[in-house]
Amino acid sequence: MPIDLSLKVDVVENITRDVFQEKYMMAQKPVIIKNFFGKDAALYKKWTFEYFIDEIGDIDVGIFDDEGTVRKDDRSYKSADMTMKFGEYLKALQAGPTKKRIFLFNIFKHLPGLKKDFSYPPIADKYLKLPFVFFGGKGAITRIHQDMDMSNVFLTELKGKKRIVLFDPYYSTLLYRYPFGVHSSIDPDNPDYERFPALKAVKGYECVIENGDTLFMPSGYWHQVEYLEGSFGIAIRSLSPKSSKRFRGLYNVSVLTQLDEVMRFFLQDRWHKTKTSLAIKRADKALEKELKSKA
Repeated sequence: MPIDLSLKVDVVENITRDVFQEKYMMAQKPVIIKNFFGKDAALYKKWTFEYFIDEIGDIDVGIFDDEGTVRKDDRSYKSADMTMKFGEYLKALQAGPTKKRIFLFNIFKHLPGLKKDFSYPPIADKYLKLPFVFFGGKGAITRIHQDMDMSNVFLTELKGKKRIVLFDPYYSTLLYRYPFGVHSSIDPDNPDYERFPALKAVKGYECVIENGDTLFMPSGYWHQVEYLEGSFGIAIRSLSPKSSKRFRGLYNVSVLTQLDEVMRFFLQDRWHKTKTSLAIKRADKALEKELKSKA
């Protein structure tokens, strides 16, 4: 039985700044926004597999491939598993299922003119103007995690479909978050309740985004992304409206991840075992508190 994913994500179009700020940004609640960049934005029509193959198909790109690789549940993937010609990769995405992914891809380094194909919508403030593009094949999954910098994310699907599972950061401990990081080993679709009993107290969202849909993921939200088709999208970010989240993001990036790497270097497998034990103990304690509050 999967985790309770009965919470619904609102779907809106032509939302005003005031409404978005009140109902979603300040409330830190996810929402799907239709035509986020405006119906006439060039990226909705111009950005296609064929366009990228023609323009930059000969460049080498780093590919992350979950097929046959050893999962590193307690850390980020920092180096690609292989390189391919971009055009060959995009053709493979269209040919059929593949778990090969490209993420945090700075496509503007190769095609700087693409920045003119969209503008940053005025419904939000404090955008971090470093957009990235994500590609993946049917069946590829970006495992559950929080974004380390704790920014808000506006994820726009440009071609294909993605299924996204979301959890409020309130549930971080119950989701067995590893200490010193923003990851977990749990599987929202096939939870091991015997090993991770606290998952019974968790409730999340499930949604599908298609061409032109933008999912607003508030700061610190846990998310798992499943590619339902060979597809790609763009993510832009904005600072959290809460100063505590901004500080947490800065701390994660500048201190926590560095400390984690040092401890892993010296302790190796013992560090992972230590973090796993701590995650379980904290979740057990949080579950006990949760059950008492509902008694």
